[in-house]
Amino acid sequence: MPKEYTYEYHATGAFMEGPKVSVDYVYGFSYNKLLYSGRTEYQTIELYETPLFGKLLKLDGNFQTSEKDEFFYHEMQVHTALCAHPKPEKVLIIGGGDGGILRNVLRHKTVKKAVMVEIDKGVVEFSMKYLKSVCGNAFTDRRTQLVIGDGKRFVEETSEKFDVIISDLTDPIGPSKALYTKEFYQSINKILNKGGVFQLHIEMCGTRPQISRDIHRRLKSVFKYATPSSSYVPLYGGLMAFATNSQTIDASRVKAAVIEQRLKARGIKDLKLYNGKFHEGVYALPNFLRALYSK
Repeated sequence: MPKEYTYEYHATGAFMEGPKVSVDYVYGFSYNKLLYSGRTEYQTIELYETPLFGKLLKLDGNFQTSEKDEFFYHEMQVHTALCAHPKPEKVLIIGGGDGGILRNVLRHKTVKKAVMVEIDKGVVEFSMKYLKSVCGNAFTDRRTQLVIGDGKRFVEETSEKFDVIISDLTDPIGPSKALYTKEFYQSINKILNKGGVFQLHIEMCGTRPQISRDIHRRLKSVFKYATPSSSYVPLYGGLMAFATNSQTIDASRVKAAVIEQRLKARGIKDLKLYNGKFHEGVYALPNFLRALYSK
């Protein structure tokens, strides 16, 4: 073990109700220095300097994002949904305090308004100060409307409708659990424009398959197309599942040539992960996931 590094790990596994958690899988990364440790109004917040990922953000002990790794998650979440839509102009982001989702949404020239609802103002302020490489200038973009408040309440009470809605939440335990229910997905469906798309992650499908399957079942009960996809996210320790949901659009049927044309027309260049062939590939599920989501 190199003397100059300290090691930080994250334990994951099958969630259980109550104080006990079953831990089946542990992974971690070395770090040079703990740069910050404190609390926002809602949660603990830590920032590490790491040799592999640069600055790495943890919230309540869980890895959230990092400077060098963030594109694996943010590009996957944003561009699969926005490129599946022919002309996304109005986008809602639920959560996403680090600003990475918002920054990628604003790369689409078609977007005229991006509303981001984040309950923890402290995370937004922290990211603007310490994680500029993740959020860029997204929070000061004229198209951005930042709402500090409860995402569930916003969805249930707003009179606005959106072309694309992206849910960027923590795991489905604690306060976030209420935003993974069938009832919440029905509320989401009500504020989507005709032809709208709802995008979210549906957990780590390799280490938490039952949770991922259950979320997908709820989505299928609300949307005609609840199309699962998967992609590797190093910071989260494995294969992560996502779902692109719509009453009219099956994202898996949008061809690579169409994706490339939309990226070009919207002026999107220099992506590290996403392209037309990649879009087709993430919806081509391995057999174990086909079986999981067919149950």
